[in-house]
Amino acid sequence: MSWVPPDSKSNSALPTSRSLRADIGITTSAELWLALSQTAGIGVSITDSLGRLLFVNSTAAVLFSGDANVDYRGKSIADFHPSAFVQERLELIRRVLKENRPLALSHIYHGIGICSTIWPIRDNSPPHDRVLIISRPGPKQDVDRLIPNQIETVSTDYIDLGPLNVLTKRELEVAVLIGHGLSVPQVAVTLHRSPKTVERHKESIATVHAQAVGSGANRNFDGIRIERRKLAAISPIASSKSKNYDIEQKNSSSLR
Repeated sequence: MSWVPPDSKSNSALPTSRSLRADIGITTSAELWLALSQTAGIGVSITDSLGRLLFVNSTAAVLFSGDANVDYRGKSIADFHPSAFVQERLELIRRVLKENRPLALSHIYHGIGICSTIWPIRDNSPPHDRVLIISRPGPKQDVDRLIPNQIETVSTDYIDLGPLNVLTKRELEVAVLIGHGLSVPQVAVTLHRSPKTVERHKESIATVHAQAVGSGANRNFDGIRIERRKLAAISPIASSKSKNYDIEQKNSSSLR
């Protein structure tokens, strides 16, 4: 499918019209693009190998900038994000274009877990070197569970806890252990604290998290899932405790 670059005064971000299967209720690629880019909760963006932002829907704008009305026209990802984030994303985009196949990744940005898939756009005519990025809020286990096996999942080194940077070390440990699957009583035992204390920490974290993602956020905070190799740099205690818990779970499962 060939894509037309977006224009600030028209809908030329839509794919070029082409007949699709009528039995699925969508007859043109323009309708398919409209359905994808305007589905609530799904971030859709188009960028190129230089990081220039060619299209960003409102969900993607909120996920990566916190503002649905951000003006991205004529700008690049470097205008909105730290250099470490930009460098990593450009490397992934260029790899997708070079290998001509999609990559899936999970990352934490502004304290929110985000699952993204980067797809190469196979342009037959200029402009070339563009990718389609589909993103939605979700933990890493969603990538493992929902992404087809034929799509490679890559790891990212960049972590931005955003508003969650204000958490105390203890709150961060609680958030991470919950994210690694421990219940409140298990976290209490692991950290040698009472369940009531852990529940209080969880409520405090949920409040900060809700402020980070908006007033409509779910207050049932389900923790922060961070790969252990990255976690050690943020919270060595949580890294060690989550590792011990995973080993205990594995051992208990093998005894069943």
